[in-house]
Amino acid sequence: MGRLVEKIIMNFVKRILTFIGASLLFCQLALATPFPEPDHSSIPEWIMIKQLMFGEREIRDGSDDILALYLNTKLDDSSTVPIMVNALMDQTEDKYIKTLYLVIDRNPIPTAGVFKFKPEAGRVKLETRLRFEKFSFIRAIVETNTGDLYMDQRWVQVAGGCSAPSGKNANDPSLGKMRFRMDDQIRLNEPNLVQFQIKHPNESTLASDLEPGYAARFIDKVAVEFNGKSIMSGDINFSLSDNPIFKFYFSPQAEGVLSVRAEDTHDTIFTDSVEIGTDKR
Repeated sequence: MGRLVEKIIMNFVKRILTFIGASLLFCQLALATPFPEPDHSSIPEWIMIKQLMFGEREIRDGSDDILALYLNTKLDDSSTVPIMVNALMDQTEDKYIKTLYLVIDRNPIPTAGVFKFKPEAGRVKLETRLRFEKFSFIRAIVETNTGDLYMDQRWVQVAGGCSAPSGKNANDPSLGKMRFRMDDQIRLNEPNLVQFQIKHPNESTLASDLEPGYAARFIDKVAVEFNGKSIMSGDINFSLSDNPIFKFYFSPQAEGVLSVRAEDTHDTIFTDSVEIGTDKR
């Protein structure tokens, strides 16, 4: 009798293990199967966002001659997704890109950033890193000084970035410290590529480890000037990843000082600057 019961139990355990294994395999296959990319113009969230931000204004496809949006399609970290927006037109006094909107349709705050540019930049380029809470389109929309709107977009299949645990460095003594990177030789009257990074947790309001009642701390304003003249500025939020990176062009007419000012939601202001010359720094 004991052997019969043991045999029944063993058979039952085998069936359970088989079921679990099949279930895990199914889940793996489901995760490995890409979700079909929907029609970007029919996303309900985007239809609402477009109406609120731009009303009935026409937004044209700008991917052929105005701008191009790039990102790595092999993504495994939804809290740090590198993106790059390249303008396909030069900045001139007659026609230039004055505003770049980064919109993530299904993020808690869809407008990840609104960046302002000047003709003095020479060319518009922006690289940064974003968080995605759900599968979503990321859209780069530019407005020219003539009032025209153009867009390029990409489908992103990652989720959970806005609710991921925070970086836990809000009390770091190096909070707000900036690092600059640029070519050793700066060319006058030509677009030069500059990158700066700010040490900051850029906490998401959805972060799973935030304490109750604590107001998330993230950078909401950034401004770059050269010799006191605006080059680029932005209104941003926690859709940008921790320790935000910004890479952009500027075209100096003379040697001088490139300065950055950032402000976060705890009313803390961070500033730094770097001397720009024709000699190696």
